[in-house]
Amino acid sequence: MTDRAAQRPDPYAAMDSEAVAAYLSDHPDFLLHRPELLSQLELRHECGDARSLIEHQVGVLREQNVVLRRRMDELLVAARYNDSTAERLHRLTLELLGARDLHEAVEALKSGLHDDFQADAVGLILIGTVGCEPVPEVVNGDDARLRALAELLESGTPVCGVITDAQRRIVFDQAAGRVGSATLIPLADGRPLGVLGIGSDDPGRFHPGQGTVFLRRLGAVAARILARHLPHG
Repeated sequence: MTDRAAQRPDPYAAMDSEAVAAYLSDHPDFLLHRPELLSQLELRHECGDARSLIEHQVGVLREQNVVLRRRMDELLVAARYNDSTAERLHRLTLELLGARDLHEAVEALKSGLHDDFQADAVGLILIGTVGCEPVPEVVNGDDARLRALAELLESGTPVCGVITDAQRRIVFDQAAGRVGSATLIPLADGRPLGVLGIGSDDPGRFHPGQGTVFLRRLGAVAARILARHLPHG
């Protein structure tokens, strides 16, 4: 009998792990109808000292739940930050709209970024006609220093991170020496108007990988309002 049994073909020889996995995937309730198999399954390599497949499944679901909760918390934090940023931008916009001239608009922009957005330094260079208004941020369009900003003005895209020394000097002027990192926002409203700079003492606050959605919105608002007051020939 023993020799004959040994010569019988193994009915499971043709089955591979993929076939078993596919079957169980198609019949997720299989073990509910064959509970006696649970005692024969070996799960220690995958889930430690688990006593049953159900216990293992509960553990997996619990881990997934922790991951989902963490992700949800991150999304809530981001949503609150975005709401706060939108509120601060709205407040700054109202301050800018209340400006009666270019001087008041520039001061409102700088103070708003300092107070509401915790900017360590705010720089601004505007392209206009020097002498029409006593605003030191205005330079003539043929000012040689603007060459350092030509590529930025042409692209119309904010840049974040380390900027060149020439850009730092023209935008931040006397505060240039303490700017560790910065974002430069080109201003345009039908024509190039200049560049707004937000600087930080922290070299890592502004970096190339950060988003620019808020910066673009800020630039659009500032440009539209400053254009109303900016003299140009």
